[in-house]
Amino acid sequence: MVCRALTCAAVSSLLIAGCGGGAPDRPRSPSGPRLTVQLGGSLDAQLREKVADAGIPGASAAIVFPDGRMWSGAAGHAVLEAERPMTTRTSLPFDSVTKVMTAALALRLVELGRLRLEDTVRRWYPAWRGDPRATVRDLLGHRAGTRDPGARFVQGVIRRPRRTVTAAEHIAAAPKPGARTEEAEYSDTGFVIAGVILQRVTREPLAAALRREVFGHPGGEGLAFQPAERTSAPRAESYWYPDGGAKPTAVAEGEILPSRAHASAYGPAGALAGQVPSLARFGHELFGGRILARSSLREMARFHPGGFWEGYGLGLAANSLDEHPMWGHGGDGLGSHTEFWYLPRERLTVAVAWNDELLDDSDILPALLRTALDRRAW
Repeated sequence: MVCRALTCAAVSSLLIAGCGGGAPDRPRSPSGPRLTVQLGGSLDAQLREKVADAGIPGASAAIVFPDGRMWSGAAGHAVLEAERPMTTRTSLPFDSVTKVMTAALALRLVELGRLRLEDTVRRWYPAWRGDPRATVRDLLGHRAGTRDPGARFVQGVIRRPRRTVTAAEHIAAAPKPGARTEEAEYSDTGFVIAGVILQRVTREPLAAALRREVFGHPGGEGLAFQPAERTSAPRAESYWYPDGGAKPTAVAEGEILPSRAHASAYGPAGALAGQVPSLARFGHELFGGRILARSSLREMARFHPGGFWEGYGLGLAANSLDEHPMWGHGGDGLGSHTEFWYLPRERLTVAVAWNDELLDDSDILPALLRTALDRRAW
């Protein structure tokens, strides 16, 4: 990918053009991206080719076009040993894409007058050991000074996949937070604390609040906030390579992906799973202004430097491909990877996930987007 910085002014203009007032998206012009039989065939071929080139077990992908039409495809295997194919109905873990949903819930509660982004962390979480000036906004933007637990905690999650890890255990295993930062310093722990705050605001489990306030829209029915919610079959196995081994090893089997320990340990930072077309459809609704108000989307997309991308907002990262601005999130997990992005100029939403941890960057996403943006196929 080629990344170019998005300025705040550019982001604001894109949001004004791309979202607002609950009105549905419309293509900017008749010549905008649209799904045709020719384009669908090209996307199918690109996905098969890139999965084979990457050498991963399998991948599922979907693109929602400005008019709401969706292409979806799958290639390779969801399970290697029994050779079960990857399908568009296969459930996969989405890992850090969960942060988009957690931030969306926070902004929804702001809209309802139940939370303020400028509330201090300490107001809702008195056990906070960090900078007393740190706010909810800082947590959602990775600027609260939080840091993640070390290798011992991570190994415990891996070695005991069936146990439940509480938010309190995660937070206790993390180092004491430092001072607030100007740039994003990526931290799962900050989002785990944000999840505790959101539960205190709503006075109910996070899964219930997300289901009512965020997931009650098209696409949400195919998503699961684990472990309270379970994914639907068929499910992919996630593959990793312990101790540098050459042979891929399945992380775990069951209804919680990749494992109960992993989902419960990372919760609001990484517990989301489901079907890839559902994720893309949900993104179309979210970024199209049908879940949050335009002002809330502006808050999410006020990007500042830092993180693994060219910028970070509130649960949302900034990136670009061939000078096409994008915002969304990537997800790296135990034996899995997800890319979830929205192109505001083209009003195109893409999601792709695969079940192999060695590959955290590939030609799959760029190839699909370049094919979708090729005017010759419209």
